[in-house]
Amino acid sequence: MKSVVLVLIGLLWLPLTANAADHKVVEISVSGLACPFCAYGLEKNLTKLAAVESATVDLAANSARVTLNPGQTADLDAIKEAIVKAGFTPGEADVLVMQD
Repeated sequence: MKSVVLVLIGLLWLPLTANAADHKVVEISVSGLACPFCAYGLEKNLTKLAAVESATVDLAANSARVTLNPGQTADLDAIKEAIVKAGFTPGEADVLVMQD
């Protein structure tokens, strides 16, 4: 009986932990990046968004990688607006779901 209860608890807990491991990541091209200071400023603007956990800018690839907080959806318009406010031009974006 005790093992049946433990199995049931485990099965009920499984969906909660499976969803917690998923992170959405937005990879977006950015035009106009010229120096490390530009990349740093863009990272700061992107991390100010409420849904964003972290952001990294690849100067050589002219792209940004934005990791969202667990459970958040990708608001591409807000991300593109943050890029424009930082003085750059957003390009194509891909939304990926990463497993931890």
